[in-house]
Amino acid sequence: MANVMTSGGLRASGQVELASDDAAPDWRRADILLGHLKRTWPGLARPETDGKVRRWQGNRPSTPDGKPVICAARDCLQVIHAFGHGHIGLSFAPMTAEIIAAPIDGRAPPIDIAP
Repeated sequence: MANVMTSGGLRASGQVELASDDAAPDWRRADILLGHLKRTWPGLARPETDGKVRRWQGNRPSTPDGKPVICAARDCLQVIHAFGHGHIGLSFAPMTAEIIAAPIDGRAPPIDIAP
């Protein structure tokens, strides 16, 4: 879960919902998170702040096996794909950068990335 102060207030995130692309959002987990936030940040529990709470949901596509795609594009070898890290992209970013930088520099990747 991430709580981030923004110029417009506090943004809280961290929910994962596995569903089809056309499924309506299930806000129950967001309601639980809001309850925790109101207990943690008592100022959020005031009646005048209730109308300012906004929910947002965005789709984050995942690969079927949960593994990232790191490879040259099939039809254009100058384009290197590096996506599909799920919710651990920030943690995987340094190694992914090493993997994709190696062939650009003419080196072998630091690990075998063959499927």
